[in-house]
Amino acid sequence: MNTETKPTVEMEEITINTDVLVIGGGPTGLKAGAEITESGYKVTLVEKTDTITPEDTSFEVLTGTCLVDNRGIPGDFTARLEKKGEIIERKVGAIVVATDACYEPLNEDYSLTLADNVVAQSELEASLGSNADDFDKKTVAFVTGFYRESNPLALERILNSALILQEQECTVYVYVNNIKVAADGLDRLYKEVRDNGGTYFKLETPPEITQDGADLTVTFEDPVLRRSMDLSPDLIVVEEAILPDDLNEGLAEILRIHTGPLGLLQKNNVHRFPVLSNREGIFVIGSARQTCGLSAALADAGNVALEVENLLGNGKRTAAKDQAVVDRDKCVICLTCYRCCPHGAIYWDNRAIISPVACQGCGICASECPMDAIQLGDFKDEEMQKAVKESVVAKSDEPNIVAFCCRNSALEAAEMASEFKMTLPAGLHMIEVPCAGKIDIDFIMNAFVEGADGVIVMACHAGNCKSEQGNTYAKWRVADAHRMMTETGFETERLQFVTLASNMGSEFSSIMADMEKTLKELGPSPLK
Repeated sequence: MNTETKPTVEMEEITINTDVLVIGGGPTGLKAGAEITESGYKVTLVEKTDTITPEDTSFEVLTGTCLVDNRGIPGDFTARLEKKGEIIERKVGAIVVATDACYEPLNEDYSLTLADNVVAQSELEASLGSNADDFDKKTVAFVTGFYRESNPLALERILNSALILQEQECTVYVYVNNIKVAADGLDRLYKEVRDNGGTYFKLETPPEITQDGADLTVTFEDPVLRRSMDLSPDLIVVEEAILPDDLNEGLAEILRIHTGPLGLLQKNNVHRFPVLSNREGIFVIGSARQTCGLSAALADAGNVALEVENLLGNGKRTAAKDQAVVDRDKCVICLTCYRCCPHGAIYWDNRAIISPVACQGCGICASECPMDAIQLGDFKDEEMQKAVKESVVAKSDEPNIVAFCCRNSALEAAEMASEFKMTLPAGLHMIEVPCAGKIDIDFIMNAFVEGADGVIVMACHAGNCKSEQGNTYAKWRVADAHRMMTETGFETERLQFVTLASNMGSEFSSIMADMEKTLKELGPSPLK
């Protein structure tokens, strides 16, 4: 097994702005602002509403203010803010998005109208906080998880309210579809409510609820007694959908960050956890990135303070000098690189410029550029083609296999397979790439021209790619190569696309064994 690797590139020191913009004046944003200020950085916090609590902070606060535009790169962002029609500019090195969640009562899903005896979870919490005595010895029924999938946070809110109601000697019933207790202390909370006399009805179908003025009736099929039962509670509490802030969609567009499920500002990608976005220098925390409770959101505030300090340091940042370089003579300003960069690292100043701080070296822009005007410092096209040629120079009776391996997944899986002495083909030659998105179709086809019997493109799993899209681009290029191979009568089985995680050494060995077997059945490449 041979592996082609690249030398480390030359580094340079860059001066960056150390001010920080925090968007969102809820508990999470205020905590983040305080933590970052304590780290020695100047913070400006903007909040869309006219007030924040507490009002006394150690950093600048702009209420009634929204972000309307953002330009620049990590360490040198120019944020344009609008406050009562006035545009305010702030130059910052990092941006933290800490928008809060919104709550939507789901009473209409249950054909209920909100009233004195039918309330949403938020309304109940507010009432319990101001005057819990009003609920003395009442019968209260909660309904959750029947029309929309519930989550641990929703159940936690219900159980906390149930405990307070039980202190007022209330009888508590919880009608639930799936009981989700996958959160710290939630199983204990569930048992505490039960031990205090609370009753759970886990139902497959939603109960039928009749609302007739002050009279409420809950009809359901008891799963234990196996017969229909009626309950007439004094109060019904309907669940709420926990939604991202209305600002999120606009912020994602302005900041050029990817959105995940439900419009949250972070994709389910292991490389983004806990508080990173697809863009260096832009962080997302708390309810802006996930459905979470206050404790998890405040933990994010502490995490982001560390990430900001790691990025900004003392105002000096070390970056690869030639991580990705644009050849001005070849560039025709087609904007392809600007559109395809998943990290927002490319900007324009009469020409395409790649920020060494923002660039994460995936190479997607270099492979997508129609003029080959972009080169990566240690993965230049000329060096890659040389690696391809050298990988198939050795003559062997065994099939010659060229594997393009993403260094974040397949290469580590290969190292694991080698370390654990797993069987690998004698004719295997691996070429390291920074990301599968850097694997140009020319590299694939030239491997066959140089004498490879088979080629494998090895990328990260969907949702596990560090650049988020590198595996997608690689898959497209393999499909395009398959089309050309079919048109020329060349066996498509000689080219494979697979995905791996870094801990899949056994699977790496198995994939290579299958490839070797296929190539032996096909025989030597007709291009040899």
